[in-house]
Amino acid sequence: MKLFEPIEIGGLSVKNRILMSAGETNYHKPDGGITERLLEFYRERARGGIGFAVVGIAKIEPHFFGGLAAYDDKYIPDLRKISEIFHEYDVKCALQLWHPGRYEISFDPERKPVAPSPIPPPIFSKMVPRELKKDEILMIEDEFADAALRAKKANFDAVELIGSAGYLISQFFSPATNKRTDEYGGSIENRCRFAVEIIQKIKEKCGEEYPVLIRIAGDEFVEGGNTVREMKEIAKILENAGVAAINVMAGWHESKKPLTTMLVPRGGFAYLAAEIKKAVEVPVIASHRINDPFVAEKILQDGMADMVAIFRALLADPEFPKKAKEGKYDEIKICVACNQGCLDRVMSAQPITCLVNPTVGREMEFRNLKAEKRRKVVIVGGGPAGCTLAELLAKKGHDVVLFEKTDLLGGQLNLAANSVLTYEFAEVRKYFMKNLPKLGVKIYYNCPADVGKVLAEKPEVVVIAVGASPVIPKIPGVENAVTAFDVLMDEVKVGKRVVIIGGGGVGCCTAAKLANESRDVTIVEMLPKIAQDIGITTRWTVIMYLQEKGVRMLVNTRAVEIKPKAVVVETEGERREIECDTAVLAVGTHPNDSLYEELIGKVQVYKIGDCLKPRKALDAALEAAELALKI
Repeated sequence: MKLFEPIEIGGLSVKNRILMSAGETNYHKPDGGITERLLEFYRERARGGIGFAVVGIAKIEPHFFGGLAAYDDKYIPDLRKISEIFHEYDVKCALQLWHPGRYEISFDPERKPVAPSPIPPPIFSKMVPRELKKDEILMIEDEFADAALRAKKANFDAVELIGSAGYLISQFFSPATNKRTDEYGGSIENRCRFAVEIIQKIKEKCGEEYPVLIRIAGDEFVEGGNTVREMKEIAKILENAGVAAINVMAGWHESKKPLTTMLVPRGGFAYLAAEIKKAVEVPVIASHRINDPFVAEKILQDGMADMVAIFRALLADPEFPKKAKEGKYDEIKICVACNQGCLDRVMSAQPITCLVNPTVGREMEFRNLKAEKRRKVVIVGGGPAGCTLAELLAKKGHDVVLFEKTDLLGGQLNLAANSVLTYEFAEVRKYFMKNLPKLGVKIYYNCPADVGKVLAEKPEVVVIAVGASPVIPKIPGVENAVTAFDVLMDEVKVGKRVVIIGGGGVGCCTAAKLANESRDVTIVEMLPKIAQDIGITTRWTVIMYLQEKGVRMLVNTRAVEIKPKAVVVETEGERREIECDTAVLAVGTHPNDSLYEELIGKVQVYKIGDCLKPRKALDAALEAAELALKI
């Protein structure tokens, strides 16, 4: 595979074309210092077979909230510990240097963000930033160069400037945020001056041969911003300034376009890298939604890029490169772009984790985990909780039996997989059905468990993970409705006009599926907002998709009666009828915990996932991981 051919970047010999892009983990100390948790996170990815790693973000000033520390020499020993881990596994590494500009969230409440021009961002602080003076611009350039020298002293092979995502360097690039009339604004050449001078100063401090990479947006997807046409010109200017490689991403954090969710096809933004590659001679790196080796290989074979950048795929499976190289494609855990454990957590300043790999950030606890004594464990329910637990316990050395009442593993994720919004969840089912038997897990399919069947296995431990069932509300005429679960599984006939009662995640997934089938859909939600249970980085894209598909969304509205051809709703005390051919119930679920109650006192028994309390799939996976440590 071309994926595993070596490549040279700025004089560095890189063993393959898989680059781990920079990503915030929130595993560092508040001041940006490193922790053992962060080091082991990087170790796991280094030993998994990547060729190049970009570490970051690393802040060049102390007052920014988030990021590793690169603003003081005292952090050089910390940073050296990271580079040493990568070098131990023959992985080249760069430190990504960051100034947030107008996106700044500061530890200092009196401090104002700075930017090329005093234009407030629509997200994060939303404060009007202070326009930088020329001497301040030169000072920040020096801070970038000083931080680069610290990276070099910490034995990083290179640095990467983050000139994308809407941070300070990209704010200078963009006519949407740079309205200056001096030498740092106006023409493309002037808007690039800040970045070019940073590169020059890094070369002066670190030596001409020290590689400087830059990450740019191939298209900002911001009103009045740079399109791919302008970014090609910018890329050429950066190449002439001496960058060793250009890492191409899509959009800014504020872009009103899905960039990271399942609404983006796999490799869906590689075309931006391909366009940048037409303009430059240095290596170009493609990114966004590259979650399987075949997509990565096609990008390289088609000449769209010279390398591929992945981060979330390495959260899902740190051995992604190693397994791909060995041809063990079925054993790769695929990132499903749910954002529940990664981006949603980053945006709320929490440590990241992963739905399909809840051991992320806990590598030391789970690495080489072996049971002191092999035990017989019966798990009832093959959803995300049951399957995750089965995998971890089997790896730990236990004898595991799994009961599943259907012919598929995956639980409620199989319902979600039938919606255009969440189709990638099918990968969870595929992985577990192929790999649990390889680990020695005995699976009984089409086998609803009862006390007799469970106890017949003579288990020492039983875990109930049977999920939850749809709530059937006490609404007059409810017998005229069908459940969203049945609709998602195509087990009922649905008419042309549909009213969905309930606007949470399940209701939205159902609405998207039906709207995509050209049905006329109305969502009725009693709360003030649609999709309140969907994560912050995904919710807005869901609502946008539903709006584009013509789905009507009624909030602060409750269904009071379901008739054979209409749903009676009430909004602010006023009632009206919405005509429909099918009414769909999506008002939540209740735990299936009866078997747990029956087994209490007969065997050591636990319950996890939705049968404990209905929540997100991520919660189920995390509970499974926690229990795996105990058994």
